[in-house]
Amino acid sequence: MRKQTAWLVFAGTSEGRQLAGFLKDHQIYAEICVATEYGEELLESETSEYVQVHTGRMDAAEMEHQIRERMSDGLKAVIDATHPHAVEVTANIRKACEAAGMRYVRLQRETLDLSEFDHIVSFATCQEAVDWLETQQGNILLTTGLKELPEITERISDTDRLYARVLPQAEAFTTAERIGLPKKQLICMQGPFSKNMNVTLLQETNASFLLTKESGAAGGFADKVQAAKEAGATCVVIRRPVQESGYSMQEVEQLILREEGQTETVLETDPDHSKKDKAQKTVQNESEMKKAEKPEITLLGIGMGTPETMTLEGFLTCEQADCIIGAKRMLEAVQESLKNWEICRKDAEQKSAEIIVQKQMVSMYLSTEIAEYIRTHSEYRHIVIALSGDVGFYSGAKKLTDALAEYPLHLICGISSGVYFAAKLQTSWDDMLLTSMHGRQMNLLAALKKSRKVFTLASDAKSIRELAELLLTYEMNEVSMSVGTNLSYPEEQITTGTPVDFQNYDSAGVSVVLLEKKEHAAPVITHGIPDEAFIRAKVPMTKEEVRSISLSKLQLCEDSIIYDVGAGTGSVSIEAARMADQGMVYAIEQKEEAAELIRENQKKFGVSNLQIIHGKAPEAFEGLPIPTHAFLGGTGGNMREIIGLLREKNPQIRIVVNCIALETLAEITALLQEWGILDADIASVNISKSKKLGQYHLMMGQNPVYVISFGGRKQGE
Repeated sequence: MRKQTAWLVFAGTSEGRQLAGFLKDHQIYAEICVATEYGEELLESETSEYVQVHTGRMDAAEMEHQIRERMSDGLKAVIDATHPHAVEVTANIRKACEAAGMRYVRLQRETLDLSEFDHIVSFATCQEAVDWLETQQGNILLTTGLKELPEITERISDTDRLYARVLPQAEAFTTAERIGLPKKQLICMQGPFSKNMNVTLLQETNASFLLTKESGAAGGFADKVQAAKEAGATCVVIRRPVQESGYSMQEVEQLILREEGQTETVLETDPDHSKKDKAQKTVQNESEMKKAEKPEITLLGIGMGTPETMTLEGFLTCEQADCIIGAKRMLEAVQESLKNWEICRKDAEQKSAEIIVQKQMVSMYLSTEIAEYIRTHSEYRHIVIALSGDVGFYSGAKKLTDALAEYPLHLICGISSGVYFAAKLQTSWDDMLLTSMHGRQMNLLAALKKSRKVFTLASDAKSIRELAELLLTYEMNEVSMSVGTNLSYPEEQITTGTPVDFQNYDSAGVSVVLLEKKEHAAPVITHGIPDEAFIRAKVPMTKEEVRSISLSKLQLCEDSIIYDVGAGTGSVSIEAARMADQGMVYAIEQKEEAAELIRENQKKFGVSNLQIIHGKAPEAFEGLPIPTHAFLGGTGGNMREIIGLLREKNPQIRIVVNCIALETLAEITALLQEWGILDADIASVNISKSKKLGQYHLMMGQNPVYVISFGGRKQGE
């Protein structure tokens, strides 16, 4: 039996195994918790008298019990090294630590900057990604794991297109048999997978798409992204469900060593090439690091990429640097600028050559890698990190500022593509709404409602065709589209037309777009669309005045994730989508007639951030992202189950319920009391509307509606 447990680690990633090896090598007592026997097998080589493994899934209460038991053994902290997509597990660990009064440390993977790649499309959820893939042609290599496989096969009509790479475990075959996926389309392998291995699998399966989760720079995600590019496939990425704060692997290791009173000696087995270069280097303690002289670091916006669009200040800074870091394209642009600037010469060719020879050019783009490289290469005193465009416009400078927080930074602005493109089109940019759909989801339809002119960063020709199709789908046929490709380069191309002119756009290169409406009326910023504006049929609808009160009670934000349960005609969904135009609304409706009406109203009002879920709640919640808000217009007798699951998904969710029957009101008030919710508000709404009868107007009363709203605050909070 172990004498003590200094550290309790919840693993489930490659970092968890790496941390287990670190604890073993430094002879530090720890317990590693994994969910499955397979996870235990992967840790077999890391177990010792110091490091032991606990196997089995645990809920929050069981985790709390585990933590309290180890506290008597001298437990110092709980380290959460679970997968970035394991949202519920992380929530349970946090809850257990808070209940036990134990320190919680999140080991966080750095997010890969997707904006550097032009072969990526990303989605907030697996469902959105698969629905998009259903509209495409070509085979799909699935690398999302076994859990998502049933949902994917259910939504892809031609399952012959699917090849699933999963872990080699018996459950894979039973799952495949249950969902009707032939075993020949299963690839059972244990990672890690190199870029070359991923390329080979894409080629062998003749895959046009690779579906993966955005799991960060570690865990093989970067290799998948690069492999897809090399194989000529589109990388379809499911973004992280939440943005977390936490510590890097190096920071967690240093934290452990400080608590244990040890200093770190870098091991030969360390996979980080930057540490290998500095093998056997002892990490300085915090006081020594504060005394050490820090290098001058400049984040430089280099403009469009040609020498002509780099500023004089940027050139002079590069001239003085002894190390320039950036993505390959950025370094090539800087080198070209150094060669071509007139100010470079007395003897131009000789001096420009000398400038380049003197500098270390480091091809690197991940903020964590760059920060680690700078920390382990103290020989450089003047470092420039080259970034495309301007450092303040959808730039990697934002993440680098956080990653290099301990250093004094100097930011130099560059010429952004928006400013450059406006000049080329001989138009102003002060009245443009500046956006980006490059590597991210962007509600351009909502942007066009707000502004007459919308500028957006795009990706490749495919993204231009998809944008044109979106505008045509929502009958925005007259919108002017100006597309700029390869701006500032000799092959620069600028084309202006309407969406129909870009349906077959095929010019290669990174593009930008300016959308302009000939006529633009100032949008109504309040809710309250008239009832008669909706396509109705015989489907029930939340009436205008009650809808307005209910939406006010929801207290939406622009990026809210909203469930509309029992959506009916979609009147609440439509208004919520217009208000939360950077978020997403899921209209959950079990009747096909009503679901079809929602589709018609969605098209009529031009809201693209609305997804219709044809099914019954709460079963229909499965696979949907964690909601921030929910509106319950009809629960089909499942009030307790629906609200219970909503609060389980997000204890802080804001919920608004509409009901007419007194029995329903009694049920919800009883539930509020049972769950100890103190911030509930109940309003009785009585509306009368005028109706003309001859020369007179009579007030006709509507059914009284009870509007119940509450958040997640409980007794004692």
